[in-house]
Amino acid sequence: MQPSVLVIGHDADRLQATCDALALGRLTNPVVACRDASDARDYVLGRPPYDDRDQHPLPAVVVTDLHLGEGSGLDVLRLVRSHLSLRRTPVIVVADEAEDHEITEVQHLGAAAFLAQHLAADVLLGVIRDTGVPWSVGRVEAGA
Repeated sequence: MQPSVLVIGHDADRLQATCDALALGRLTNPVVACRDASDARDYVLGRPPYDDRDQHPLPAVVVTDLHLGEGSGLDVLRLVRSHLSLRRTPVIVVADEAEDHEITEVQHLGAAAFLAQHLAADVLLGVIRDTGVPWSVGRVEAGA
């Protein structure tokens, strides 16, 4: 199974819209949605219900809201950077608004991108495709 695209967001409608946009963008990777930093931590660390790595592979890309209902995107970014197998995994942080110190921290922790929430989904798809992940995030060609 291909590595996943892990999407973390506390707003259920926005989370679903992001997952739908990625599917419509014809990514070949499975998209996994988590509602908060705690659920994302369980996924990344392979804790139940995500302990079967054949069904729940490590992500090739992580997309997280900066502000989550429980925890924050910074917590997710720190976790990914501290995980030996994920240190170089691109993390894209998305926010409606952010304070200067949050933006500085996102940069310091090495996020691949920081995007305004209102940007179109195709911009997110472009950023994901441009992260340099070699084979794992691609397109399904029309008619394939």
